[in-house]
Amino acid sequence: MKAWNSIQGYQKWLYFSLLTIASTVVIFLAIPFQAQFKYDYRLGQVWLEDDLIAPTDFVLPKSPKDIEADRNALIESKDYYYDYHFRIEEWQTLLRADSTIAPEFERWQNRGVVAALPGTNHRAMLIDGTRLDLSACLTPAAIRANYGLPENTEIAPTYTLNTARTDSALQAHLGDLSLNKGIITEGTPIVLRGATITPERFEVLKALEQNFDGSGTALNWQARSGAILYIFLIFIALAAYLNAYYSHVLAHSSSLNLFLFTFVAAAVATLIFASVEVLNPFAVPLVLVPVILRSFFHDRLALFTHFILMLLVAPFLNGAVHFLTVQFAAGLATIFNIRGIYKRSQLVQSTLRIMLVLFLVHFSYHLIRETEWNTSNLIPLASSLAGTLVLLFIFPLIYFFERTFGVVSDLTLLELSDTNNPLLKRLSKEAPGTFQHTMQVANLAEHATELVGGNTLLVRTGALYHDIGKIPNAQYFTENQSSATSPHDELSYIESAEIIIGHIGEGIELAKKYKLPDVVIDFIRTHHGTSRVEYFYRKYKADHTESELFESFQYPGPKPFSKETAIVMMSDAVEASTRSLPEKSQQALSDMIDRVIEHQLSSGQLDNADITLKEINIIREAFKKFMRGVYHVRVSYPEARES
Repeated sequence: MKAWNSIQGYQKWLYFSLLTIASTVVIFLAIPFQAQFKYDYRLGQVWLEDDLIAPTDFVLPKSPKDIEADRNALIESKDYYYDYHFRIEEWQTLLRADSTIAPEFERWQNRGVVAALPGTNHRAMLIDGTRLDLSACLTPAAIRANYGLPENTEIAPTYTLNTARTDSALQAHLGDLSLNKGIITEGTPIVLRGATITPERFEVLKALEQNFDGSGTALNWQARSGAILYIFLIFIALAAYLNAYYSHVLAHSSSLNLFLFTFVAAAVATLIFASVEVLNPFAVPLVLVPVILRSFFHDRLALFTHFILMLLVAPFLNGAVHFLTVQFAAGLATIFNIRGIYKRSQLVQSTLRIMLVLFLVHFSYHLIRETEWNTSNLIPLASSLAGTLVLLFIFPLIYFFERTFGVVSDLTLLELSDTNNPLLKRLSKEAPGTFQHTMQVANLAEHATELVGGNTLLVRTGALYHDIGKIPNAQYFTENQSSATSPHDELSYIESAEIIIGHIGEGIELAKKYKLPDVVIDFIRTHHGTSRVEYFYRKYKADHTESELFESFQYPGPKPFSKETAIVMMSDAVEASTRSLPEKSQQALSDMIDRVIEHQLSSGQLDNADITLKEINIIREAFKKFMRGVYHVRVSYPEARES
């Protein structure tokens, strides 16, 4: 037994180590290793950190709004470039019929003619860069009006706009437009403790954060080594906790796979959302972690894992204080609100309560930080509430996890343990004695499991179904016989043994027909282990002293391989044995329970189960106390003597 357990332990830790290495690599690859800005700040909040001094020189960029305003200003005040032309001969040709105007041509040329006067905020320049003053120039429209010329008279200007040169000059000025307001030098106070974050301070803080983000692209082996070490420490903490309180999770690969997948997937999703600018880590539905783990394991494990998950991601997040505050509250609210939920209506109510808690935590956090409510502050709140809505789909998710990892949730076990289940109802009608026996075994096993640790719901469910194989031949089992005669009287001992042993195979077939999960079928397979049908074996040996047909009277097994299946085996044997006692005194019950358990130990039926001798002794004493209560056994007191 010790050798087997040591091998099992070695394999268990080897498998966990391999999963830890793989998980560490996956989490490491998701970590955003750019420089992290450790401050959480909002416009209008009070700065509660230490005085912040510029650690280095950094640029203060213009806002997009400021940049657009500067561009518009350049466009509105752009330089106009003109070509100069000598037009007197053209004018003479055009206006030769009007000899009274001809003397004015030279004055027009000297003064200048332009198609339209530029605005006062624009500069006029010749193509060579010479500055022009066009304010005294004439326009064709003014000439026609002054000299009474027809409206359709075309007067060629002496200054024509060079569009190509004008546009190229504007683009050059736009290209030279500075995108920065200036430089904040090292040592400059940015914001002091207790000061309110004004728009100006907010702008400088944003510039400092952007500078940090841009400076962390180079490989930082120190940070990466620290991250790997930190992740390993987290997994060591998980392993220690599981080994101390939930060893069955470590012992079963399917349970461990589900546990680590949930943990790693949540961590990776959070880190990815934190590293992508357009995403928000608050949107990751981390409330699913405690819900899933609570559905398959236990409240305590779910809560501990949620807290460890927060510790894992916190060092790699900006605004970690806000994130941790909200997520810790969300985890607690989820654990307390999801318990005992088996209907969609209950789930909707619980989801709304959790969303209310999230809103209040966000709101109180901003009150503490004295933050103004604006769009940037509402994004984390909206993201948290949106992520919480995923809880409405928890039932199909749990079903998916059951099918994917081969584990059974508490929800499924509760459904199966309902005595209105079709198979259990059939057992109560066709084999009422067996049904009463299973109910007693379930109560006994559940009580023992509570004392030594284990999955009580799984134990109870497995106990309820462990004898369903007796349904087809119920009359061949003592607890279902109502007359003094037995159908075994007409059978040989070997035939009787075959029927008794056959309830294992019959039970497995019925379980598969009714689609019971494998973890429940395991209780049917193992509740007799490889023991003998003692009654008929001894009858046979009495008549055949020289025969050794042991195999004909032996159950096929396997032996129990978990704490839960071992407890059901012991409970089944104890309940059946004590029921058959003619005298149910305290001593008789105690002796019978001791004999049953000692026989199971000596025959090696418990060798493969992860259960200790200390736990077996605790279970033994629990059985004695429980059965005394069942049969109302009281301590015998000596009669009072007359003095």
